Amino acid sequence: MKFEEINPELVTLCRTADPFLMAESVIGDRLRGLDTLSLKGIERKKALPGDVVNLLIIYFFSEVKGTVYHRNALSKLYNHWVSNEVFTFSKAKKMIELDMHEQLGEIDRL
Repeated sequence: MKFEEINPELVTLCRTADPFLMAESVIGDRLRGLDTLSLKGIERKKALPGDVVNLLIIYFFSEVKGTVYHRNALSKLYNHWVSNEVFTFSKAKKMIELDMHEQLGEIDRL
């Protein structure tokens, strides 16, 4: 995914939205049960700044919306970003250019 391809309104929303509103905005509809479970998996984690989490949500849900995916995939991707020290919005912009499926690994292919 290229950062430039993201709707500018979503980028602006990154600064203020909670993860659930962010996901609904990306999906363009109400969250399904699977989406809510995935978001609850990262809800209490505080390792990443809010705007970085929201860019991660744009990245993740742009790839998986309307599909069935492993409910721990978002949490695994979150942890991957933490281990790669994605603590700034500029570093997050670089991470979204990587293939999400490769980041999740062969076992958790979506």
